[in-house]
Amino acid sequence: MKLGARILKTGIAIILALFIASLFPDEAGLKAIAAVSAVIAMQPSVFRSIKTISERAIGNLIGALLAVVMVTVFGNNPVIMGVTVILLIAILFRFNLEHVATLASITALIIMGTHTGNFYVSAFYRFVLVMVGVISSSAVNLLFLPPKFESKIYYNALNICSDIFVWFKLVLNDTSEYHHIKEDRGLISKRISKLEQTFEYYEEERPWTKKQMYAQNRKKILFKQVVRSTRQAYDVLKRMNRYQNDLHNLNNELLLQIKLEIDLLIAYHEQIFISLSKKARYDVSHFDSQIENPQKKDLMDAFQREIIKDPYQTTYSFANIMQIISSIEEYRYTLEHLDRLVISFFSYHQNDNEIEIEEEDFDL
Repeated sequence: MKLGARILKTGIAIILALFIASLFPDEAGLKAIAAVSAVIAMQPSVFRSIKTISERAIGNLIGALLAVVMVTVFGNNPVIMGVTVILLIAILFRFNLEHVATLASITALIIMGTHTGNFYVSAFYRFVLVMVGVISSSAVNLLFLPPKFESKIYYNALNICSDIFVWFKLVLNDTSEYHHIKEDRGLISKRISKLEQTFEYYEEERPWTKKQMYAQNRKKILFKQVVRSTRQAYDVLKRMNRYQNDLHNLNNELLLQIKLEIDLLIAYHEQIFISLSKKARYDVSHFDSQIENPQKKDLMDAFQREIIKDPYQTTYSFANIMQIISSIEEYRYTLEHLDRLVISFFSYHQNDNEIEIEEEDFDL
């Protein structure tokens, strides 16, 4: 078992929130409220933590005020508590604060719950305890182990593509059954969706200075293409798996050209990953050791010759094979664009071309 940074930060935020809450007088009531708030308020990125402090404060304030009004007027029976949460969520949606509805609802329910002593004093302390948890989680997220999105995106994309490359070879050699590939494809698709979500968090991040902003924007463009190339590799696998029967009814000449093309693109993609970590030269498409395979021909030309040679064959669908070839060509274009971005980033921005990729060997 390996603990991620977010798990550790959540634990530290709970400790900090409980420590601050312990300084409150006994009238504050159940001080674990601050810890619950810290868990709920923990965000996946520094930017979201900063952005949501004010929004969560507003949402919690609305929830606290509504809870106090409803208890004062109607009491705190279960029906009133349910109606209060419904009204609160409706109000938050009206002001585009629906993303803080969970914590605001918890604040309202905590205030409306059982209490001792003066209700208004208890309500004030409970609101403050919730805000202690929110501020604690934001402070920990900002100062302790900030997310390293570049490492996450790089290694997730590398691991996912490595698995896709294995399936490329299995499909082309017809050594795995359709349903096994489809099942694993679903898992890969979910991993890519998480990768795209991670990039969205990275894209939201904002630097502290204007100079850093230009460098970070260039890196965001670069990593966006890394994610896109991963998705494109998956699309090739998806098409190949979907039309697997057509693929293996091809004549040997055209099937060989598809295999050679896929092998070339796999090597191309792997070299780009290595160059991105600065362990190899940047201009991947023109490295000296590249040797042309004498059997390798242009894939589109090979497909065109196949159509001309036997336009009325019925063993496979030209349309289905065209979909496979078009996805391969789109994959090639995506890799060429990624390669140009890598070359541009490292060659023309010598003063601010550092990418923080730390060693990892698992999906984050």
